[in-house]
Amino acid sequence: MKKRAVGYCRISTLMQVDNTSLKDQEDKIKMYCKLHDIEIDKMFIDKAVSGKSADRPQYDKMINFVKENDIDMIIVYKNDRIHRSLYNLLAMIYELQEYEVALVSVTELFDTSNPQGMLFLQMLGSFAEFERAIINERTRNGRIARLNENKWVGGKPSLGYKVNKNGKFEIEEEEAKIVKDIFKLRSKGVSLAKIGTKYGFSKQKVDYILKNKNYIGVFEYDGKKEKNKINFNIEPIVSKYMWDKVNTTKK
Repeated sequence: MKKRAVGYCRISTLMQVDNTSLKDQEDKIKMYCKLHDIEIDKMFIDKAVSGKSADRPQYDKMINFVKENDIDMIIVYKNDRIHRSLYNLLAMIYELQEYEVALVSVTELFDTSNPQGMLFLQMLGSFAEFERAIINERTRNGRIARLNENKWVGGKPSLGYKVNKNGKFEIEEEEAKIVKDIFKLRSKGVSLAKIGTKYGFSKQKVDYILKNKNYIGVFEYDGKKEKNKINFNIEPIVSKYMWDKVNTTKK
């Protein structure tokens, strides 16, 4: 009787350099099944998501599918296509052992239905975690280097600012007018709620704008990973006098 399997493919924007497109992964999985006389029940494909992300709808559907059907194995092109974290990878395998479902990697030639495959998997998983740690370290160092050059490191800049092609802050004039008006209204005693109503902002957003030191030319960054507390100067939108005045106003 043929063994039954499902295939899982994943690619993220971070992994384009791997030369492991979704079609490549799917073709390799199908070829493996043909060579080993394995029947593929279904292919599950997640596009442009992270290996560490919990938001992988096809992955979740696959796990439920193999639990509810008589499936012998999950087949992947490479183990880091399904999990980049060794901890998460092993947790999944141990969970699926209860259903007698093995994990098979086409390129790494292991099968977790046997002890040798489990040992090899742990070794490969350790290398995958090490590789990810190196990538994170390079990303961290690159972010710090950009900050030390007074450059933006990503995300959306504060209202009133834009980032030019060189990664430097510039004032966005139309938005800056809104920021200046918010400070002006608040300095005259207008409530956060009324200011917010004028521009379609919540009270919390107005309060955040008023407390944002970017507007007096101070950019502060203390990343969760970096803990570097980098400060640098950008072009101010309001005066320090105005910023101090509205921030001593009673709510």
